[in-house]
Amino acid sequence: MKLIFSFSMILIFLVSNLQSQVIGGSLEKLAKLYNSEKYETCLYKAENLTYKDDFRKNPEPYLYMAMCFIELSNSTDPAIKEDFKNGLKQAIKHTAKFAKYDKEGEMYEDNFEFIQLLKDKQFSIVKDYFNTDNYRKAGSSSKAYGKLIREKDYSIVYFRGITELLSNNYSQGTRNLDEAKTELNIRIKDGNLKIDNTFKSLVSASCIRYSEYLVNENKKNDALENFLLGKKMIPNNKNIETKFNELSKELKPKQDSIQTE
Repeated sequence: MKLIFSFSMILIFLVSNLQSQVIGGSLEKLAKLYNSEKYETCLYKAENLTYKDDFRKNPEPYLYMAMCFIELSNSTDPAIKEDFKNGLKQAIKHTAKFAKYDKEGEMYEDNFEFIQLLKDKQFSIVKDYFNTDNYRKAGSSSKAYGKLIREKDYSIVYFRGITELLSNNYSQGTRNLDEAKTELNIRIKDGNLKIDNTFKSLVSASCIRYSEYLVNENKKNDALENFLLGKKMIPNNKNIETKFNELSKELKPKQDSIQTE
């Protein structure tokens, strides 16, 4: 019930804060329909454009579709609301296509306010699942969140790998975590690591949760290594720093003993 309530409330927030039309767009007919609140017609017309060769890779129709799906999912008409109850899912799907075809990223930046609203909503869903230990759904929801970012963020792949491992999906979790660690370390070494600001707190929380899991599995050195990666990913994070220092102090006597033997 908590997830359903927060889902509804944040969608209402989304609608009340949506922009009037696609910023930087040139499709005046879609803009007119959207601004006239003819969302179903706008959605239909935008979708039809994506089937035409001249518009199939034009990012603008896909963004209009995403915006219409959100509006329709919050219609005051119960029948329309029911038909578009998966509005957020569809909005993310079409925003991902929009980002893919927006090669230079200019329109993505111009319309970032709408994209950020979607990110905030999806982040809330991921966070609720993670905080209630529903790791399977936290992982799948984080995958959807990652589609809203133009460039692949491996800190989100790292989070997904951890949630898959914690939900006993060991093969997929190991693959994702190994891939994430490799790519993150490359970017850390090159000094060009970028982590999505909205998702950063969950990356930190998953780092701590996974290291605690490793400690419980009597894999303390692995846990320390994971904390070290967390420190590099998110410098000056007090929670990771504290946990890392505590575990380091615990392991240091053992390491010193091994070195002196």
